[in-house]
Amino acid sequence: MGPTLPATLSGQPPRAEAMREAARKFEAQALGALLQPAFATVSGGSFGGGAAEGQWRPMLVDAYAEAWSRQGGIGLAASVLQEMLRAQSANASANASASASSSAGAGGGTGTDAANLSSTLEGGESPA
Repeated sequence: MGPTLPATLSGQPPRAEAMREAARKFEAQALGALLQPAFATVSGGSFGGGAAEGQWRPMLVDAYAEAWSRQGGIGLAASVLQEMLRAQSANASANASASASSSAGAGGGTGTDAANLSSTLEGGESPA
């Protein structure tokens, strides 16, 4: 078997992929929270009711929510991801400004922090 490629060669930086997965999991949790009360009103069910079904039903609802989010969900993950990227961009801009200010105040530094940040953002996903 040949060597595996690093995640950075797949076209997406690992951080952006982790953010996307976190947003999707958040959507799955939100869907589960919305579906639990709806399924709580269902009586009997396929398994004949009882204490065992009461214990397993929340897991079934969570599995439904997880599957729904993996199929695109209700669009909540996309909105959450967009806000996460916007916040990351604002934070990066603030850090770049602070770095540039401190470099200029320290006698005209090279600004390598800002250059590193810029190259990191260029290689990553657009935050807008």
